[in-house]
Amino acid sequence: MSYFKYIFIGIILMSFWSCKNDVTKSFESKPMALARMNEIIALADEDLWDSPVKDTFNYYFQSAYPIMPAPEPMFDVRYFSPKELGYEPLRKELRTYIVLADLTDLEATTTKMLRRDLGEERFLKAKEDPTFQSSVGKDKWARGQIIVYLFANGKKALMETIRNNYSAIAKRIRLHDKDQLDASIYVLKNPSPGISKKIQNKFGVTIKIPGDYISLKEDVDNFMWFKKDTKEAAMNIIIQKFPYTSTSQLDPANIIQKRDEYGKTHIASGAEGSYMVTNTVDLPTYDYTYEIDGQYTKEVRGIWEMENDFMGGPYATYMVHNKVANELIFIDTFVYAPGKNKRDMMLQLDYIIKTLEIAPAIESLN
Repeated sequence: MSYFKYIFIGIILMSFWSCKNDVTKSFESKPMALARMNEIIALADEDLWDSPVKDTFNYYFQSAYPIMPAPEPMFDVRYFSPKELGYEPLRKELRTYIVLADLTDLEATTTKMLRRDLGEERFLKAKEDPTFQSSVGKDKWARGQIIVYLFANGKKALMETIRNNYSAIAKRIRLHDKDQLDASIYVLKNPSPGISKKIQNKFGVTIKIPGDYISLKEDVDNFMWFKKDTKEAAMNIIIQKFPYTSTSQLDPANIIQKRDEYGKTHIASGAEGSYMVTNTVDLPTYDYTYEIDGQYTKEVRGIWEMENDFMGGPYATYMVHNKVANELIFIDTFVYAPGKNKRDMMLQLDYIIKTLEIAPAIESLN
């Protein structure tokens, strides 16, 4: 065999092993993203982050969650520069990233990263089209990972991009966290079919109450109270219903009145003369309108307190118009967790309430 034949065979073998290694690498399993709900990793070059861009980003993504006795942010924000991201491999396995890029700085690491990930054609479109401001990627470094890219020509335009896209991004992240939120509520304590049947029999709806909630005061007409007690907190769900007579029943003032009526009758602490009231004097209340299971819903949020005792916390009340039965389903949720953060508890309660369905078949719950 000639010398050139040996060289040719060597090249073939090297190419084969190179291709084999590439194929093997492409099939290597990525790690699962390290799961933590409501946490965002902001990734930006240092000179970009140390500018008004950071203030704008934090103003929106760390805005106050409505409404808490002590301020808590909508999201927990951590910042890494590209260098810091590379120092520790586990930092690339986190769950949610927002990458900020100034398209006028072509040498910036995040701009180069964006250019690679978008591709040259879409990158040029981003530079030329001011309405193209964001892109979303998944599973870049780990499975179950989401990466949101925000970009613009210059810092001022990037601040405007953050403002324009905050609401949509927040919703996207909440949706991304949905499976983890569901698992945190139900993975160890599945919904109780028995409780769901009782709710349906009494109120004509079903709600997936987790199995670690206990039922209180079941003997009271038109009233059910479910409570979860831990060492750190008490989480509560109250359900009532009323005949629907007019749209004024859906006014926030009427919903708060219903809260105070049942609070005075049913909710007390160990202190003499104590009962639950809604604080509408010192603190604001927020209200929202949307649909649950296709039914018009008014939600009111604020702070509850215990009259004649030193207790309080956040609440969220839902008034759902059951068009099928021409009734109003009143659901109140509230948390007592002194000294603890309460945002994630309220998110859990909100998730539970939004499993409400109008009169599904009882058999489907078995």
